[in-house]
Amino acid sequence: MGYVKACIYLDNSATSRFKPRAVVKAVERELKCSANAGRGGHKASVRAGMMIEECRERIRAVTFDGYAVMTKSCTEALNTAIFGRNYFGKIITSVYEHNSVLRPLEKLRAKGANVVHISSPNGVISPDILKAHLSADTSLVVLSEMSNVTGTIQPIDELGALLNSKGIPFIVDAAQSLGHTSSAYTGVTMLAGAGHKGLHGPQGTGFLVFRQGAEPMPLIYGGTGTDSASLVQPSAPPEGLESGTLNAAGIAGLQEGIRWTLKHKENIVSKITELSSELTEGLKSIPSVKLYSDNANGVISFNVGDLTSSETADILDAEYGIAVRAGLHCAPLIHKWLGTLRRGAVRASIGVCNTSKDVEALLRAVSAIAARKG
Repeated sequence: MGYVKACIYLDNSATSRFKPRAVVKAVERELKCSANAGRGGHKASVRAGMMIEECRERIRAVTFDGYAVMTKSCTEALNTAIFGRNYFGKIITSVYEHNSVLRPLEKLRAKGANVVHISSPNGVISPDILKAHLSADTSLVVLSEMSNVTGTIQPIDELGALLNSKGIPFIVDAAQSLGHTSSAYTGVTMLAGAGHKGLHGPQGTGFLVFRQGAEPMPLIYGGTGTDSASLVQPSAPPEGLESGTLNAAGIAGLQEGIRWTLKHKENIVSKITELSSELTEGLKSIPSVKLYSDNANGVISFNVGDLTSSETADILDAEYGIAVRAGLHCAPLIHKWLGTLRRGAVRASIGVCNTSKDVEALLRAVSAIAARKG
């Protein structure tokens, strides 16, 4: 099957399609001059190691000053954060989470933890709402900064200040938000991020950032390039949490993706906000469309008439060449909250590659589908 290029791509929440030229060049350069970072004293290995350290610095620039551990995905980072320390008693999360949070916490629930899923009428977890659920046995709070279904953004800094004052660890899933928001993350204990979405890096890149004193135990055991004579897994970060050969090509691309995103962030956010507003206002004008997103953050979910989300998405793809995401978006509890668990929702997610013409094309297509089948 050949590459699909000629389509209107509105699935940037799954992975951003646009990759800066510097990202592509960095990946290509690393593949042509491959070396295993931390596995030798020769110049090529040392150079690869220095490149990875530079990427860690870039990651800290978009998160906070802490240990930055490379992973293959935000999912791996969240699993490391959640399973890497002994959390017990009450664990608070929300109904707005991705399965990368929900499933690890369900595993802890099966082991005896009391996992509580909270919500609010408008989807925003305020400090007062969170405070009402805190108790003496609360050992952890895990929340996503931005919903991958509605685009709703949580007040992470305010929530972090509350939890920090009470000494409660706070894990943040920033898969959707990095590159879009400007949080300080001062009260965050651990943050999991994805490289291939708003940071415009390659797929297969993620990271976990955490503060001193919050070091998780390794999720994967093996070669680290450190203390090789010992059969006991080193636990010191970052190497103790990075067993195996790192994705140097992907990390090189991620480094350039973060650099490019930071340089152009103001324009990126402005463009996504403008196009999101254009799309949401247009969808509101189509009578049989049910809109689930009430913001301009680039993630817009909706349904058309009585069609299932998959039916609508299939028509958009087959007849109009428009790529969107249908279904439950790996976030079943928010769909239960929205009342869309049965048919899911159509998600159009906007990226820096999109234009007003893309939005207009989607609105024309949805209007035609609604007139025909809605």
